[in-house]
Amino acid sequence: MRPHQLTVQAFGPFPGSVELDLDRLSDGGLFLLHGDTGAGKTTLLDALGFALYGKVPGVRGKVGRLRADSADPAVRTTVVLTVTLGSRLLRITRHPAQEQPKRGGGSRTVNASVVLEEDRGSGWETLSTRLDEAGAELDALLGMTADQFFQVVLLPQGEFATFLRAKSDDRRQVLQRLFGTKRFEDIEKWMVTRSKLIEGQVAEASATLERLRHRVAQAAGAELPEPGTEATGWVRELLDRAEGDRDAADAAVARVQQQRDAAQQARDVVERLAGLQQRRRTALAREQEVVGQVEQVQALQDELAAAVRAAGLAGVLAAAEERAQEQADAVSAEARCRARLPEAGLSVDLTSADLQETAEAAGKRLVRLEGLSGVADDLTTARAAVAATGLERRRHEATLASADELLADLPARRSQAVEQLEEARSSADLLPQAQSRLGVLREAAAEATGLARVSEELTGLRERRLAAGERQLMLRTRAEELREQRFEAIFGELAAKLEDGAPCEVCGATEHPDPYLGDADEVTREQAAAAQAEAEQAAKVYARLDTDVELVEAAVTGHERRLAAAEVDVLTLPGLLEAQEQETARLVAAASVLRDCTDALDEVNAEQAAAEKSQALALAACDALSPREQQLSDTVGRLERALAGQLGEDNDLATAQLRTARVEQVCDAVLAAVAETARARKELDRARQQLVRQTTEAGFDDPEGAAAASREVGWRDEAAARVQEHAEQVAAVREQLAQPELQVALEPPAGTAAAAALVLAQDAELRSAVGASSLVVQRHRALADLLPEVEAAERQLEPLAARATEVRALAELCSGAGANTLKMTLTSFVLAARLEEVAAAATIPLLKMTQGRYALIHSDGAVKGGARSGLELLARDSWTGEDRPVSTLSGGETFQASLALALGLAEVVQAEAGGARLDALFVDEGFGSLDEETLNEVMDVLDGLREGGRVVGVVSHVAELRDRIPAQVHVTKGRAGSTLSIQGC
Repeated sequence: MRPHQLTVQAFGPFPGSVELDLDRLSDGGLFLLHGDTGAGKTTLLDALGFALYGKVPGVRGKVGRLRADSADPAVRTTVVLTVTLGSRLLRITRHPAQEQPKRGGGSRTVNASVVLEEDRGSGWETLSTRLDEAGAELDALLGMTADQFFQVVLLPQGEFATFLRAKSDDRRQVLQRLFGTKRFEDIEKWMVTRSKLIEGQVAEASATLERLRHRVAQAAGAELPEPGTEATGWVRELLDRAEGDRDAADAAVARVQQQRDAAQQARDVVERLAGLQQRRRTALAREQEVVGQVEQVQALQDELAAAVRAAGLAGVLAAAEERAQEQADAVSAEARCRARLPEAGLSVDLTSADLQETAEAAGKRLVRLEGLSGVADDLTTARAAVAATGLERRRHEATLASADELLADLPARRSQAVEQLEEARSSADLLPQAQSRLGVLREAAAEATGLARVSEELTGLRERRLAAGERQLMLRTRAEELREQRFEAIFGELAAKLEDGAPCEVCGATEHPDPYLGDADEVTREQAAAAQAEAEQAAKVYARLDTDVELVEAAVTGHERRLAAAEVDVLTLPGLLEAQEQETARLVAAASVLRDCTDALDEVNAEQAAAEKSQALALAACDALSPREQQLSDTVGRLERALAGQLGEDNDLATAQLRTARVEQVCDAVLAAVAETARARKELDRARQQLVRQTTEAGFDDPEGAAAASREVGWRDEAAARVQEHAEQVAAVREQLAQPELQVALEPPAGTAAAAALVLAQDAELRSAVGASSLVVQRHRALADLLPEVEAAERQLEPLAARATEVRALAELCSGAGANTLKMTLTSFVLAARLEEVAAAATIPLLKMTQGRYALIHSDGAVKGGARSGLELLARDSWTGEDRPVSTLSGGETFQASLALALGLAEVVQAEAGGARLDALFVDEGFGSLDEETLNEVMDVLDGLREGGRVVGVVSHVAELRDRIPAQVHVTKGRAGSTLSIQGC
């Protein structure tokens, strides 16, 4: 990496555009970048880092203030770097995110941007304008991270002095950031996680095997073996024992089964004998029962014979009863028919002749009424047409009324819609102005808040600067006094050495007429140097505070300028902002309904057009219906008058037809009922005469006796069946008693209870034997099923346990435990190796700067518990042969060690980054603590870094360096900002 040209604009303390030609400065190889404190020397290095990585190092990068406060608001902050990376010549143009003013007032945020270009010989060609894409391209060419670049190329001496004296934990953080050892931390974590995972798998496999052991013990009904016993052999032993138990149980079941079969056969013989005895007893009892029923069966047989004779008279008896019922029904029907005569307006006492005459007259009138049906149909049609026309008129009148009502309401609605639309349009027109004003007030509020904060900060800084100025003045006065006293003491020492005739060490004279006697206090060189260093340190503190005050004053001025541009009173700003927010919210709400108001007005107009159309159509329809209604009404009146003349007292034709037909029907019904009554009476007399004659012939005294002996057919069939059944029962029971197998003695009765009890006892014993056998078989089957699972679990556990032991040992080794004798973690070991390389690389320039006295060595640094951090640094003093803590080095020695450490770290990091060549190096500050001799040695080392064409920049405000380094960049600060100039090139 070799930078050629750097241009910054509105960046840091540089409000304008300044250009740093590094090719011009590199001719001498070594150049000085100097200027007043706070002028912007380090800012130029920040710009270099910003161009390459888009950020600046250290605390300045966290603050994020890159823009010059005094720059023109219209000028954008820009950094342009022309650089060679590898063999490619690139130009990088970067803009950080910043605020820019708008034309109409206020400001807007402009996002960060980048342009990456390459010189292809024919001109600059753009490679990328995307931040991520350009960053990836540059990272690949640079070969190192931003943190590594800031440590390797921009050597911040204060940070390396801190790193030199840091504790192991703090030094670890820096080394981890530079060498990217996260992968080793990830390995440590991965190994621990892997160990826990495999331990979990072992625990899970062990738990599985233990569960299987418990299941085996439960299945076998045995105790768990001693821990460490092989589970497979134990299960096989239990399985063999269960197999023997199963064979014994099968033999026991077979023996009990034979005993039970014998008991069953004996019980069957006894139960058969008991059954034959019971059948004989039942047959004897049945014989006594049927013989006792003989008298009852004979009486039933006599009653059956009388019923059979009466059955022959059933026809004449039924016919006589039927004729009597028919005669009674006819009389009742005639009475019912005569009861309907008053309904037709006739008397119930009319004779048959009167009824005949009345029926004939009604029939003739029905014929006349039938001829009027056409007139009645026309009347019905005309009346329906009148009703339909009236319904249609009412429908059109309702439509007309609805349209009138709507048209009466629409003007008010239109007026309201127009008013709302105008209000919404007015709000929409005012909204942009209100939003713009709100933005201005909000920015002003932010500026007011910022002004209050920086004003308070400025007050504190001014007080601190005042105190620092007083202290600087006091210490400078004290240093000058001590310096004068030191000179006087030197004069006194020289005067004390003067002897007459001997040459003076200062002027060489041999006569000393007026030697200085001196009366000043004795002041050593160390005291004078310490006072001078303290004064210089106080001056640095004052300069830093003065720079901080100027920066904060510039910030206050910026806030005040932007508040003045907003033209608002800070005191009334909160109220104005709140009122403007409320007004803007109101306008937003009002303008949001503009579209709805437009749609509402369009809807009112559409409703009015539809209502006017509906009103016109309804009026036209009502006018067209009037002539038709009149015509239909005239037709109805004419037809009604025609019917009224023919119907008489009846209201309409249907009523007249119904009433006349009813008269005819009632008369015909009564005449038919009278004829039926006469016929039924004759049939009854004939049936009674025939019944008396046949009853006497059948052997009954009278018809009543025959009726008493009469029985239903079902009774007769049942009685005959009962007589036949009794005869069959007597024969059957006697036949059963005659069977040979029933010729058994009834005493003694068979012993079925004892035989059944014996079978039950044998059944119980058999069930017990079968149950015991089932348990043994089930145990054998369960053990046979569990054996493969136990074998598989043991096979799985053995390699897992071995793997867990191996992984656990590796995890402990990486985490500093177990066999790790140094008790160092893997990350600490790697960082220790890197630090050892850094110490070896740093020793080379340190020996040169200290004339071979000091070397930096790396130490494991044992801590509490025997663990070692591996990140300790010691200074080996060749004069004393002792290894000293670096904290015991003096100020100048600390600077030399810090610079050597920075150079060594740069060399190691460069090698770590792939050996990418770095043709530029910048050393920032730290030379003020060196005496003249040490400064010469340091400059020799820096001179040696120029070999191979490397350009080395030294950033310092130490005046002595201006005489030693011809090529210089001078940065000058002022209230309007800083500028730079190149000298000696």
